[in-house]
Amino acid sequence: MAEAGIAFDEIGAILITHGHWDHVSGIPSLMRHSSATVFMNEGTRNEVEALRKLERYELFRSGEKFAFGPFYFEAFDVPHDAAQPVGFKISCEGVRGLLSTDLGEMTVPVLDSARSCDWLVMESNHDEEMLRIGPYPWHLKNRVLGRTGHLSNRALSSFLSGDFDGSAAHLFLAHLSRQNNDPELALDAAESGIRTRLKQGRHCEIAVHLTHQHKPSIVLQL
Repeated sequence: MAEAGIAFDEIGAILITHGHWDHVSGIPSLMRHSSATVFMNEGTRNEVEALRKLERYELFRSGEKFAFGPFYFEAFDVPHDAAQPVGFKISCEGVRGLLSTDLGEMTVPVLDSARSCDWLVMESNHDEEMLRIGPYPWHLKNRVLGRTGHLSNRALSSFLSGDFDGSAAHLFLAHLSRQNNDPELALDAAESGIRTRLKQGRHCEIAVHLTHQHKPSIVLQL
């Protein structure tokens, strides 16, 4: 946040996709320095004791729109091994986007939500071969590869070459594994899917960007 030039008191809302501890453990301490409101669904709140103790929160349901300031949000269900995991479709002043990480496969709700978006933030978590020969124990490898695990570079490439409707101008590759992926592999896979799409004569004018675990991504003016 400091590197991005964002102060704690500038944050008005925090949206939670699911309750895994590596995603939500910092929220209680953050809330001690912020007057933000936390938005989560009932399943996530019930899953994490620390979230049940928060005083400033609002609950949402998948498929129902809710607003904060000029932003409108709609949560959609994703397949992940958590209680009621979701992604978000976000709109503001006619610009629409999608945030979808921590999902094992592209399902109908995800594909429907990705249509007619101007930007996409989507998971490209792992290279399947790196994962298979990497240091993770077998039970963890199977979890990541499973239908409620994480989306691979190949799966995202397949989406770009197939079900992607071609509307988005920007794609951010997110949630890249440090052990089981390489940024260049993720970029190559995404660009391969785009090339396949173009060879089929289908529209696609999308720029691919990386996100990073330890520094901010680029900022776009849309």
